[in-house]
Amino acid sequence: MADEETLPLVVEISRPTREAWGPTNEINDDNEDIYTDNEGEPYNSTEEQVTQTTNYKPRNGQRKVDMMPPEDNLKRSEKLAKQYSLKNKADKAIRELIKCMAYTRIIYGPSHWKYAQSIANLAEGYLDLKNYWAQAEHHADTARSILLHGSHLASSMEEKASLYSVLIQIYGIIGRASTALKKYPEAEQALQKADKILQERAKLSCVTDRECNLLDISLYQCMARLYAKEKKHALACEKYDKILELSTKEFGPDSKQVMQIYTEYGQLEQSKGKYANHDKVIDLFLRAHSIASAIHKEGHPDLIDTALNLSQAHAGTGLEESESSALSYMEDCLRSCTTIHGPNHAKTLEVQEQFAKMLLRMDKTSEAMQILQSSLPSKCEVFGDYSEQVADTYKLIGSIYLTQGNIEKALLTYKKCHTIESLLLGKNHRKTKDTQHTMEILLSNPNLSHTFVLNKEDQLLKRPRFCNVVGRT
Repeated sequence: MADEETLPLVVEISRPTREAWGPTNEINDDNEDIYTDNEGEPYNSTEEQVTQTTNYKPRNGQRKVDMMPPEDNLKRSEKLAKQYSLKNKADKAIRELIKCMAYTRIIYGPSHWKYAQSIANLAEGYLDLKNYWAQAEHHADTARSILLHGSHLASSMEEKASLYSVLIQIYGIIGRASTALKKYPEAEQALQKADKILQERAKLSCVTDRECNLLDISLYQCMARLYAKEKKHALACEKYDKILELSTKEFGPDSKQVMQIYTEYGQLEQSKGKYANHDKVIDLFLRAHSIASAIHKEGHPDLIDTALNLSQAHAGTGLEESESSALSYMEDCLRSCTTIHGPNHAKTLEVQEQFAKMLLRMDKTSEAMQILQSSLPSKCEVFGDYSEQVADTYKLIGSIYLTQGNIEKALLTYKKCHTIESLLLGKNHRKTKDTQHTMEILLSNPNLSHTFVLNKEDQLLKRPRFCNVVGRT
């Protein structure tokens, strides 16, 4: 035994020589970013100091291996996933959530409820950060099968509440993803199951009223959006009333959460069309705008959006006394956008287009035409010459020319719109076909079809078809 060598305490892995690897003074930005935050400071966990092992240089063809236990890696990845999610770094957050799933499987095994929870967190990340509805639904189904087909015994009341929370999260994800995928029966079934589990969880002694209220708000909001998609306005309004009551209790009457609920509720009432209660719509949007004015400074995006909604609500009444209020809110909104973002910003151009549409509904075609024509160069610069926004602007200008009786200019404008839509959306798209149908109707006029030709291609299309059969008398 005395002749035996002492075993090293550090695990080493053979690597190619320095010459094979080339220069080693370069740092891998992707690996380094995993262990550093956005300010460039090294990442330090709250429980322990995390050792950076990604930038070790090979020594004698050997490299040290990170022997950190998976429990510590799991805590680190969970914290990084939260940080990246808050900073809207979707790809990095998803990468950390995938690591969390792998570490959880190593620690607890493939049939543990915490492994199902990590899969549900990944599904929620795909849903909220990437809008990948199908991936979210698939991962949520996987997590549900693990929970339903495994044997999970809760050792305490708190663990039982956690199990219920994971089930509520899974069914909520399935409901939201199915709603986005237009699978409305499956979405309604999943959200109803989540509601039943939520009621069972509320009976546990360890669950607080605040936890129940927060889960109720989240679940009722999913249900209200689903009912709005299904045109079940009465059920949606009922859910929004409950959400407003709970949100006011938990967050306060002047909170941002309550402002968002007022906005969604007003949009729901507005979607009823001719059956909409315009006074209720104006009241809801006015409450949202008042909260936005109280918590935000002038020029904030929420303040601009609520003013825009309030302007459209006043214009939707069709009353002359509401026109002045609609124009006032719209002008304030446009002035704020121009001051904060500048005239060539996407938000400013969006508000200009809404302003032009409002003027068209008020039969002020000359003012609307002036706004649309002046916004075309900026839209070409911001969105591109061949963009859907430019095509929609040409279509609006063409419709104004038609109302003025200037058919030749209308045809030329519709032709520009059709060219962009054909290249951008394809000739079989609904919008392209609608524009083509409008042009065909205009060209069916005999006086116009003989005197006005758009191009040689259109002239060839009007030529009678060739027939190789010669008629004999």
